Amino acid sequence: MFTSDDFNDLKFLEGRWEGTGPDGVKFYERYAFEGRNLMRSTRFKDSSFSDAVDGSSVEFADGRVVSKWNEFSWEASELAKDRACFSPVNAPSAFCWELVSESELQVIQRWTGEDGSPQEYVVPLRRL
Repeated sequence: MFTSDDFNDLKFLEGRWEGTGPDGVKFYERYAFEGRNLMRSTRFKDSSFSDAVDGSSVEFADGRVVSKWNEFSWEASELAKDRACFSPVNAPSAFCWELVSESELQVIQRWTGEDGSPQEYVVPLRRL
């Protein structure tokens, strides 16, 4: 069970970020709180942050913190001032956001490969 103070630990994500995906293509995301119990992640076409192309949400309710993107959902397993980890509820992988420095963030995705072996990919982001 988490508290609203735990949910506020996600504030390290607030702001605009530039990332590089597994395909080597840059992407642009903004994390913003809407009220006390909701954070939205919005992905943009380019660094102008004017044309949104995708988005997800993280919501605190009844002691749970749930992330949703399209039909997929994850539940928080760890929340700290510089790290947040989510386990799959209805999703193919787990993920963590980790603050490396005030200007660097990484998203670590973990899943099980077809052969049963653990897989991991790190997506770097830098604060704009």
